[in-house]
Formats: sequence, C-alpha cells, structure tokens
Amino acid sequence: MFYPFLVADPRSGLHYRLTDTGLAELSLAPEAPEWAPGRVIAEDPHPVWRESLANAPVETISAVCATLEGLVLATADLRVPSAGPMGDSRAGRHLDALIALWHKLGDALPEGLAPVRHVLDLPHGRFLDPLPVVERSLDPHAPAAMKALYGRLKDEFGAVAAPAKARAAREGSRLYALQGGVAEAAIDAAPKDDSLAFYGLRDVAVCADFAAARARALIESGIPAREIAVLAAGDTRQIARAFADQGVPISGLPGSLPERDLVGETALQLALAKRTPTPAMVLASLALSPLMPWSAQTGRDLAESIMSGDFRGDILSPTPAYKDLWTDIRASASSLAQLRFLLDRICERIAQGQEVRARLSIPPGDGSPDWEGILRGIQIASPPRADADRNLEGVSLWASHETPWRQCRHLIISDFNDGQYPTRPRANPLFLDSEITAIRTTTGLQLRGRAERLAESLYLFEQQLQAVAESVTFLIPWRDLSGARQQPSAGLSLVARAMSDIEEAHDLVLDLSRLPPGNWPVAHHRLPPLPEPDDLPEALSFPGLDLLALRRKDDGTSKPQSPSRLETLLVSPLAWLLDEVGAGDMSWSAEDLDVLAKGNIAHDVFEHVFLKDQPVPEPAELTAAVTEAYDRALTRHAGFLRSASWEMERSGLEREILQAALRWREHLLALGAKIIGNEIWLAGEAHGINLHGKADAILELPDGALLVVDHKKSGTSARRRRMEAGWDLQAGLYRDMLARPFRRDGDGVEPLIGRKVGIAYHLMNDGGLLTSGLVPAEGSPARDMGDTVNDAAVAMLAERLAQLGAGRVVLNTSADEVFFKKEAGFTPYALTDGSTLVTAFIRQIEEA
Repeated sequence: MFYPFLVADPRSGLHYRLTDTGLAELSLAPEAPEWAPGRVIAEDPHPVWRESLANAPVETISAVCATLEGLVLATADLRVPSAGPMGDSRAGRHLDALIALWHKLGDALPEGLAPVRHVLDLPHGRFLDPLPVVERSLDPHAPAAMKALYGRLKDEFGAVAAPAKARAAREGSRLYALQGGVAEAAIDAAPKDDSLAFYGLRDVAVCADFAAARARALIESGIPAREIAVLAAGDTRQIARAFADQGVPISGLPGSLPERDLVGETALQLALAKRTPTPAMVLASLALSPLMPWSAQTGRDLAESIMSGDFRGDILSPTPAYKDLWTDIRASASSLAQLRFLLDRICERIAQGQEVRARLSIPPGDGSPDWEGILRGIQIASPPRADADRNLEGVSLWASHETPWRQCRHLIISDFNDGQYPTRPRANPLFLDSEITAIRTTTGLQLRGRAERLAESLYLFEQQLQAVAESVTFLIPWRDLSGARQQPSAGLSLVARAMSDIEEAHDLVLDLSRLPPGNWPVAHHRLPPLPEPDDLPEALSFPGLDLLALRRKDDGTSKPQSPSRLETLLVSPLAWLLDEVGAGDMSWSAEDLDVLAKGNIAHDVFEHVFLKDQPVPEPAELTAAVTEAYDRALTRHAGFLRSASWEMERSGLEREILQAALRWREHLLALGAKIIGNEIWLAGEAHGINLHGKADAILELPDGALLVVDHKKSGTSARRRRMEAGWDLQAGLYRDMLARPFRRDGDGVEPLIGRKVGIAYHLMNDGGLLTSGLVPAEGSPARDMGDTVNDAAVAMLAERLAQLGAGRVVLNTSADEVFFKKEAGFTPYALTDGSTLVTAFIRQIEEA
C-alpha cells in the first residue's frame, strides 16, 4: 500500500514514508484475514455481473475487485457503508452490489489496509513510538482512507514543519520552467538546454542498461550515488539487473523477490487435469511442481516425456507410490463424486496438500462437474509486494505511482512511454463518471473517476520533476519486451512546451537505436567485446567410430535409418548426428495446431476411412466415416482441439480433411486402383544401409503395377518444384525397400514382391497427385514427374553416407539454406527450425 504522506522519526528527525509492516508493528496490529473477493464473486455471483461472469470470468472478477478496492479506499473509516441512498438507478444497483459483496467478505480488507483500520480504531496512547506527520506532505488527491489516517496520526502526534518548498532547479533552466507545473496554462519557453535530455532506445531492457550506465558515468564524474534517482513504472527487475551488472548500488528495490502462489497454481492445474481434454502443458507443469514428492530432476525428465507425447510416466515406475500418484493425476473425472475422490487421494500425497484441497471448492452431489464454476472459484493470489529496502548511499529508485521519497540532483526516467507520466486514466468498469459524481454528492463516498485520476497522475509527475535539482534524462523504449511497438509518453507534449526551438515534440528525442554505440552519449553501456571465435572446421572427425550404428536395438544390432532421418542427413549431417545421440532440440510450448499436428490427424483419418481390400466408399458413406474417424483422431493426436476455444480451427480442419478425402476418392476411381496396403511397415536395404519406414498407402493398379503413396498435408507447387529439381528423396526410398526387402514372418508384404513399383505424392491441400516411375493413362488425374525426381538427392545422400563411413560429419555453411531453397526447391527445416547447436556451427563463407 502506498501512503501518500510523510512521517517524521522523533529521534533523528528523518522524514520518510510509512510501510505496511512499519505501521502494523508500531500499532501492534493483529494479523489480517485473507482478502479474496474473487472467490466470493465466483461462488455466489450477484445478478449485476452474473452474465458478464459467465461470458468473461477472469475479466469480470478483475473489474469487480478493482472497483471494490476503490470503494473501500473511498470510505473514511474503512467500514462497509450503508446501502440504498442512491435509489433504484443503475448506479444504485451497482453500488448496492458492491456493498453486498463487501458484507460477504466480513472483516477482510485489501492488502495493506487492515493496519490502517486498526490505527483508525485505536485509542490514543497505544502506539509503541510517536509517529508525527510532515506538514503539507499529504497528496491533495489522496483517497479518503489515507486522508483519515493522516488526520488520525496528526491528532495524536502532531505535525512537524516541512522544508521550505521552492523550485530546486537553476533559475532560467528548462527544468526550472517545468517545475512551475507541467500542466500550467502558460510556460515560459526558451531554447533547450542541458537540464533535459531525451533518448530513444530499443526496449525497456536497453533503457535499463543505459540508465545504469548513465548513473555510473555520473558517479565517476564525482556525483554521489545518493544524489541520483531512477524513476520506473511496473516491474523493476530490469533495473535491478542492469545496475547490478554495472556495480552501481541502488536504494529502493523490494527486500525480496515476488513469490509464486504455488498452492493456487497447483489447485488450478489439478482441476484442469481432471477436465478433458487435458492440455499437455498442464500435466507437464504438475510434473515440475515443487509440491510433488519426486525430485526436481525427475520432474524435469517427466515433463520432457509428456511434451514429447508420452504421458505414461514410466520414469516413476521404480517408486510405485509415485507411479500411483501420477496415475491419479492423469485420470479424468466425469462426475463430482469421482472428482472429489481423486482430488482427496492426490492431496493426501503432495506437499501442502490440505491447503491445495482447501482451494478446490467442489459442490456436493453426484452430477457432472460445472467446470467453469469450479475453475472460477480457484483463486491464485498475486505475489505479495515486499517493502522496499532503502539506504542512504545508493541511487534512489522511485516508483511512477508514488511521490519521491527524497530529493536528487539528477533523475533518469527509464520508461517514458505511452500510458505513463502521466498515467492514462481508465474508466471505472462499473460506474460512469456522471454516476461517480452523483454518488459523491448523495453518499459522500469519494469514488474517483477519470478526471480525478488524471489530476492525481499529473500531480505525481509534477512532484517527481520538482524533486530534481540539475537534470532529467528521459528514456523512451520504442518496443516492449514482446516486440510490440510503443509510443512516447503523452507527457512529452507537455514537456515540449518549455522549448522554443522545436516544431514537434518528437523532435526532442535523439534515437540512439539508430546510432552506432560509439556515438552514444554514455560509453559504459557496452560490454567488453567477446573474444574472436576460432574458425570452424569443415567437418567434425570421429575416427574409428561407426556413426551409422550409434542407435542400437536391445540385441546390440544397429537400428535402421528411416526416410525422414536420411532427409535430415541430406540437409544437415550435424542435425542428423544430434538426433542419433538424443541431443536434439528439447524446447516445448503450449499445444498448437501446427503443420505436424494437422498432418498426423489427416493421416489417421485416411488410414481409417480408406481401408485395405475394401471398395471405395460412396460420398455419403465417406462423409460419415470421416466424421467418426476425425473424432477418434483428435483423441489420439490433439485432444486440446476438443475445447470450446478451438471450435473454429477444429471445424475448419475437419472440412479440409473431408474435402481431401472426397478428392482422393475421385483419384482412386479414376485410377481404377485397389488399396492393398495401408500404413504398412516396410524394411529393406538401399544405398548400402538398412532402412525401415511406414508407407501411407500402397495401391494396385489395373495392370498389376504398384503405386506407393505418400500423403502430404501441403500443396502441390512446392513438391512439384522439388521433384523437377531432382531433390525428392522419401517416397523413392520406399520403392527401394520393396526392391530389396528384409522379410519376417507375417509381414504381409509377400504380394508386393517382384512387381513393378511407382511412387506418388498425394497433396491433400489441393488434391494434386504427382507420380514417378509409372506413366499414368491418358485422362488420369496423376501428373508424371519422370524418373529423375531423386537423382540429385541420391547423389548427395551417397556423398553424405561416404563421409559418415569415414567418420566425418560435414558442417553446414552459410550458403546451404539459400541453396536448398533456390536450387533444390524446398525449405531445409533442419537448418531453419532446428537446434540452436546446428545454427551455432554453421560456417560463414563469402558468397561468390
């Protein structure tokens, strides 16, 4: 809680600002009850916001909580006001709803206000130490509760005189002109001087680096650190990092970092894990939770396996109790009784389980769970704000929403961007400004509207500028940390009125992001140059090591290569090697409907609607079969698509797959083909190595020839360019496996041996059918691409295999990506989207 006035230490005479803990300790305030209005709002929604809560629960709870806190601060005694004086009006109904909500919360108050109410009710003579206030230090825009606290302390302990207030800056300077009031109707304008500086930088992180460098330069010029201040809005972790990197002490950072509400997070994740479909990231987060009984490393390994698609938790098998717990965590709940049973069992076996269970409000009965109601009722507490640690000798850190806690000679504003300085006033979510005025007139409650908030913000900005004696440096970050563009603060236009030698406010800003670092006004922001890296070799050498036998079966024999692995080898031998030794990219993120997911679902549907040795289905029969198979495919490959938020994507993908299936049906009829193999495993030898892979479909044509089909969830043009360039590889390898097969009992490939074999790509997005090794009949939907579709790819594959045989892994060069895209006609994903290790080992070469 920000206390908008100063108090004086009776011993040292030091003027300082109160803190929650300081006020509570001096007044012996009891421990405050929990303030959790969100839970009450969700459990018993008032008619005023019931519909909003159903449509936007998070936003509605946030808006109501914020308005309720404003109502609490608007009362002079922090007690629930009487309801009804506004009559039957919109404002009256909303005000009565807020008052009713406050009644339900009992004695609880927002964070920091319980000690204030305790002091307001405390008889004189009960404080441990006197606490006189500083005369004229109260913010005139302070809420009623803070004004009441100021008055209470003044009544008992009196007030000490404040230092005579005058403009701190040199008379005639532009800073001096602004200290007369940035919002004054008239400001004396003159040419810009060195009391003000404006710099544009890339983002808030770079601004923090520059602020620390500027502070260090000032200190090295002889300015004591205590006479420098940094002003920041929001999260100050970038400031803390940058100043630590520069070795500059800073005073005013929180005494401890914010702590997550692990109990609330775990409760929410457990509830989400019981509702189907369960997002994989929810299970991964539970695996990583510090409340789980297994070790942190076990949790990381389990999370990695989950994000790779393995949810079984076999890594926990050595400890049966852990495996049983994981089984309960994974299990979904279809009834309230089952939900209560599972949650009770889980919470008995995790740390702080009773607290977690207390956050999960499950109604009695045995019906289906109201998931939205249950999830709304789970509250995750905001990280508590620790009191600032302040010392006399560090650079002062000021918060944008507070008046300065001490004077300075030089101020650096680290984030002078839109929405700050002054803070953009926001509309009250429950009351119009006219209604706030009516409430104030009728009830005396000092609710604040946009005009009051803007006046308060301008007052704060003026107070911040008036506390500076020599210079202010304004830093404008052009982008936020996610890369979104930002505009300078609206205060730039107010400040610009003091300068007579500019036409537009933006002309004040020197954009350092466009200047080389050597031309920046502060040099200390540059880190020492990194040592020149050693030149990369052309290849990594592993003499005497059989690189094609790195992966082995249980019997010790080498695992065969697959067409997709050989395609990776074609593009990047290093990426292939990393995959062989299990060192591929392990990053993971929330589930998404990407190309891989779409392809898996589409392949699954085609496998189950176009069946081996069955006639081609009629359109109506096919449509019904696609619907049924699509539903099962979602369960197997993308359960997250079942949630309501994915309805548009789910329906769109089903339409795409149905259209592709209907086009494929027409192709099968036009070819007169019979499906004799469907998702069939093939194994054989080609290019001197063992291969295995799964063919999507094998068709028998009327003349007895076979067509090995690879379904691709993509368009025709890119595959056609690749085949025309001779860089296609995968489908040809299936033909090679049929030519020199490895047989096993019951493999089902006997009918395929010794027959003429062609290959085909069926491009699902537009229905293209590209073949090789088989000239289609006239009028066929297939397009023959000739017999050289893989010549260039096979030649390079032979070269790669020879290099591996010599123990050499050739590194990519900076020209490879362009070559594969332009000459080979495909995107080399092993280079563009692969491991950062692959990128780090790309040799830079000069282009011819």
